[in-house]
Amino acid sequence: MIVGITGYNFTSEGVQGYSVNDHPGSNLPPYGGGGSVSCCVSLPAEWRPGLTVNVGWAIGHYTEPWEKRKSMTLQEETQCCWKERTLHKTVPLERYGKEGGRAQVFFLPNDAIKVYVTNYDLDHEKHPSGMAYPEKPQSTE
Repeated sequence: MIVGITGYNFTSEGVQGYSVNDHPGSNLPPYGGGGSVSCCVSLPAEWRPGLTVNVGWAIGHYTEPWEKRKSMTLQEETQCCWKERTLHKTVPLERYGKEGGRAQVFFLPNDAIKVYVTNYDLDHEKHPSGMAYPEKPQSTE
């Protein structure tokens, strides 16, 4: 089956871009995502144990506050204050049904990845993850 790709970012770093089996998804802000669906990745019609996908992504953040960077050119800002990492993992596909859906890539803390195939959005009681939409933690300062 051919399914669209969407992502959810549960981290404080922006996902600058990602791919599933070399098919690109979009960028994702910190604690965001889910709005854009990219086309497409081919998956078996039936889930089976041991089924995996290859996920690649670039994740990054600024190391200095906007007040310090605001008068810099983009090149200066990038050289001074941007930290980015490129990662690749082979991850198991969570169990999915014959109804298919979208490949939903979850970017989790500590560079963990989960991939669900479902028609349900986050916050829906039947979403297989049982998770809610990503939210920025409340500051304790």
